[in-house]
Amino acid sequence: MNRSSSIAPVPTLEDVSACGPTEELGRNDFAASKASRLSVGTRVFQNTIVLLGGRALSLLLSAVASILLARYLGRERMGEYGALYAYLALYSWLSTFCLEQILAREVAGRRSEAAVIFHTGSMVGLSFALAGAILAPLLAPLVGYTGQLRWLIAVAALDLLILPPIRLPGIIFQVEMRQWFSVGIGLVRQLLWIAALVLLAMRSAAFYQVIVARTICGILEAALVLKLCYRPGLLTGRRRFDWGEARQLLRYAYPLALSAFTVGIFQRIDQVMLHNMTGDRALGPYVVAVQLTEQFGALPVALISSLFPVLSQVASQEVLFRHYLGVSYRFLMAVVFFACAVITPITAPVVALLYGREFLSSAGLINVLIWSEVPLFLGVALTNALIAKNLQRYLPFSTAVGAGLNIGLNLIFIPRWGAIGASWATVISYAVATVLFYLVFQPARSMALQGLRIALPPFAVALAITWALRYVPLHFALKIVIATLLYAAGACITGTVRRSELDRLREIFRGAFPSFRPESP
Repeated sequence: MNRSSSIAPVPTLEDVSACGPTEELGRNDFAASKASRLSVGTRVFQNTIVLLGGRALSLLLSAVASILLARYLGRERMGEYGALYAYLALYSWLSTFCLEQILAREVAGRRSEAAVIFHTGSMVGLSFALAGAILAPLLAPLVGYTGQLRWLIAVAALDLLILPPIRLPGIIFQVEMRQWFSVGIGLVRQLLWIAALVLLAMRSAAFYQVIVARTICGILEAALVLKLCYRPGLLTGRRRFDWGEARQLLRYAYPLALSAFTVGIFQRIDQVMLHNMTGDRALGPYVVAVQLTEQFGALPVALISSLFPVLSQVASQEVLFRHYLGVSYRFLMAVVFFACAVITPITAPVVALLYGREFLSSAGLINVLIWSEVPLFLGVALTNALIAKNLQRYLPFSTAVGAGLNIGLNLIFIPRWGAIGASWATVISYAVATVLFYLVFQPARSMALQGLRIALPPFAVALAITWALRYVPLHFALKIVIATLLYAAGACITGTVRRSELDRLREIFRGAFPSFRPESP
């Protein structure tokens, strides 16, 4: 099916040679309507600011929910909770058959057919989700999930497997660069979840009621997504199922689904193995560490979800494509290494203060797991770049290697070192699967090397700060201030943060939010 006729105009190589990549950000128009005729740089910046602001608030809300959950459930029940959702995550690739990015790409190119594309995608995803929801409780006893835990898997499957394909039309917010809808809906769900946890704790509710409450929050979220995305002027037209469209979506998505299957293994198999090999009491602190560190994984998604439609449109224009990819890498590396530099020296006192001494062992696990976010940040940008260039066929190979490596390392590390061994297995397998393995494939090699070159300077800065502050006897609040100042200086010196780009961001900010522009006298 021809998509080129409906793709919004993109800047040409002549534009780049005439004005340079940074000037291009402000001059070229990617918008389809006059009402939103802003440069791509401005629109991406607006959405990224909204997403990052929302993500910052989401991180705070997630931390509050995690603290409430851990203090309410206790160490062993927290391990049980983590084991349940980790097991279901092994089936998450079936929830939408990984159609999200494919749908975003297709709708960006064929906006007038959006209603048909989304309806077809939802129905395809729902058929796989139903299969996963049936298989999960049936196979649960084979990996040690029996009794009440087995039937709670069936309840939680509604939230993790059935609802995601129903929410797929919400991708229109990404395509239209109206990410504030997605941000708002996500924050509403988190507030509902926190309110539910408070009520559950006040009533001393049973463990199964926690799972039911989380599922109800998911149902309310899906209802809100559908209500907003199908409102007039956003996603209109007759919804119908198209068999030809379905076959095309399946053909595009199956490499991503295979990749997600193995990703689910190497992201969650550690918790399943700890559940079986060490018990839920040992797993509890690991679940807390994973919950906290994984929250940062949504930050690269915040940028890439705004930039992905643009990457898809300029995929054939190598100069522009590499420019946008490089900016993504540099921004993501500045953020993730800042997190590493600031968090690592202060984990022990913060965990003891917020979670209690029962979860103090989570601090050492966080200090290891936080470094797994580095290859994850790189991998998110690289994966989206490969999809934009229609090179997703390489994804299953790397993730399969990562899954096999993770299982092998966990079999060796967990019996000897327990949860800390599982943490190091995660870091090693993430580094191999999300970045290093792509050096094997020639079409992906230059993109992977570009990311690694950009990552090296901030890595050296963060490592030096972490080592220097870890043994300094200062209050953790003072360590945060010192680490922030040292990292800011190091990022400027190494070129991770460039003054020209900061100036450009100020220009875009003034264009995107004119009310903040100072009035001339």
